[in-house]
Amino acid sequence: MKVKKLYLGFIITCIMALVLAACSGGGEQSSSSEGNNEGSNESSTELAQGVSDDEILIGHLGPQTGPVAIYDLIRKGIDSHFKYVNENGGVNGRQLKLVAYDDQYQPAKTVQVAKRLVEEDKVFAMLGNVCTPCNTAAKDYYVDKGIPMILVSTGAKEFVNPPINNYFGSSIMNYRVEAKIFLDYAVNELGAKKIALAYQNDDYGKEGYEGVKEAIANYPDVEIVEEVTFIATDTEFSSQAQKLQQANPDAILNFSTPNPAANLKKAMHKIGFKDAAYIVSSVGANDNNLFNLAGEDVWEGTYTGATFPMPEIVPDDEEMQLFVERFSKDYPNDPTAGFSQVGWAAAQVFVEALKQTGDDLTWDNFLSSFNTFDNWQGSIYAGVTFSEDNHYGLTTMFMTQAQDGKIVPITDPKTFDPATGEVK
Repeated sequence: MKVKKLYLGFIITCIMALVLAACSGGGEQSSSSEGNNEGSNESSTELAQGVSDDEILIGHLGPQTGPVAIYDLIRKGIDSHFKYVNENGGVNGRQLKLVAYDDQYQPAKTVQVAKRLVEEDKVFAMLGNVCTPCNTAAKDYYVDKGIPMILVSTGAKEFVNPPINNYFGSSIMNYRVEAKIFLDYAVNELGAKKIALAYQNDDYGKEGYEGVKEAIANYPDVEIVEEVTFIATDTEFSSQAQKLQQANPDAILNFSTPNPAANLKKAMHKIGFKDAAYIVSSVGANDNNLFNLAGEDVWEGTYTGATFPMPEIVPDDEEMQLFVERFSKDYPNDPTAGFSQVGWAAAQVFVEALKQTGDDLTWDNFLSSFNTFDNWQGSIYAGVTFSEDNHYGLTTMFMTQAQDGKIVPITDPKTFDPATGEVK
């Protein structure tokens, strides 16, 4: 009996010892076994999805095929810069991997592949997603998920004003701001009194249209004499050209993607309507490909705006020449001017934000890093600025004109102040 009692007492003692050990030390053991969980030590943070010790996954959506496949140059520009960064050690020891899908500029398809990127591929962030109606269609989903949406390739107001917690910037100038600058230039620099509007009948085109409508009241001697619309896939523009000719405007402000912009000017050129100043939004005209799409003699004289110069205009700029050298290596059959620059510049800003964030790469830390940008000029953009109240990113542009096969700056930089809404 004594032996049994001693044995039972020994077992009870062991069990009590195990319970005490679990209470006193088990929590620390559990924390360390989960690796990067917050609280395991002072420098350890639970990293966001898409981030490992040696890699960061970044998503991108845009048309790679279809009538506006020219915008795929944005993806190629991003990819080229990422390759350059990776070959030079990556960012804080991590390599960048771009995961991109073709949504063919179709909003319904955008929503479908957006979920694939976020929920299946589990990318860390999205960069440079193309197409205003496509971005609009997926916006609620992105906001709900909280995934960082960086420099979306749309200048629509809804993504920056009022600021959205997980949306930072546009890779192109805000459409309404650009429209106001265009109108001011047409009136005060070109002497236009009669304005015609041509716009793509979708969320993108309507942004520029509404920007002009908002600003026209500031010019009491100026009137809108005609409005024509079209869709991105239209190829026949004879009807719009005739209406514009009959209205006899001093200037035509066009808010469209490249193909319609080129086709409308070809239709006007065909009927001999060449006198009106033709001013086209930067996403439809700030690319040397337009000389090919419209014909060099047709496109000559067209006005647009830009947030960076064409490479041939600044041959001594080291940042620009690095872009030309690297992009030419990665994509030797594609142009090194225009939308490829948009992708490269957006990637430069993205990489800088990663550097500023450091090793603890959470979504909150990453998004907070954008508030360190104060007219940052480390990219080919004219300057990049963010704050808690300013999510525009790009607020400076200059007017350009197609001259002798080149897109040439013709004004000093013009800056939009988000706080006052003024253009200076």
